[in-house]
Amino acid sequence: MIKFEASSPYPLCDYVYSESEAKAHAALVDAWLGLQTASIEVRLAQQGCRLRAPHASGEKQELWFGLEVQQLLTPYVEIRSLLSKLEPQRGSTIVDLGAAYGRMGFVIGREYPGVNFVGYEYVGERVSEARRVLAKLRYDGISIEHADLASAEFEPVAADVYFLYDYGTPKAIEKTLHDLRRLSKSRPITLVARGRHCRYLIETRHPWLQKKDPTIGEARTTIYVVASEKSVTAELPNTMIP
Repeated sequence: MIKFEASSPYPLCDYVYSESEAKAHAALVDAWLGLQTASIEVRLAQQGCRLRAPHASGEKQELWFGLEVQQLLTPYVEIRSLLSKLEPQRGSTIVDLGAAYGRMGFVIGREYPGVNFVGYEYVGERVSEARRVLAKLRYDGISIEHADLASAEFEPVAADVYFLYDYGTPKAIEKTLHDLRRLSKSRPITLVARGRHCRYLIETRHPWLQKKDPTIGEARTTIYVVASEKSVTAELPNTMIP
């Protein structure tokens, strides 16, 4: 059992825990933070998104309405574990592409002071709630932005690490991967991918990315880095999914 303690709400667990334990702990953290995720998700399932992102593409989006909150969101202990592997340094920037309620921002703000965080989310109701709670905590360098990642007018800020989930549609994910490729030409980036669709696209259409540690077997989350030019021997066409 993962014990919740207000003095250490995002523990770095050095033991094997179950998915149900991680979700139960996350629910306690949400309550401690005052995040009203459950009631908001019920409203979204009933009424849909009424606060759509500015400059929205107008294309159909998969917004995961109707999922139970702890199924929708990544547990805090999993976020803390991933961040410990990445070892972000003071002054670096981490971007969450599909941030929902910004859980990663809460972990970074408390555990990694000096690390900047930008979370992008399409659903305005989730953005407003994340901002409400963040305003009380007053973390420096932590923000949640209302944006449609699939919009032609959107491009993420330059960062050191990007987190990508199965948001929107395969076409939208493909657009994001092309955005990241352009950014990678001016600075090294790390991409953390979680979800079947985004990892399939990366490994079948984007040889400019390679697994950081190819010896690690299949897991829920995969860390990618930019491949060297020499290792990209058969570049695929630079085309978007129609």
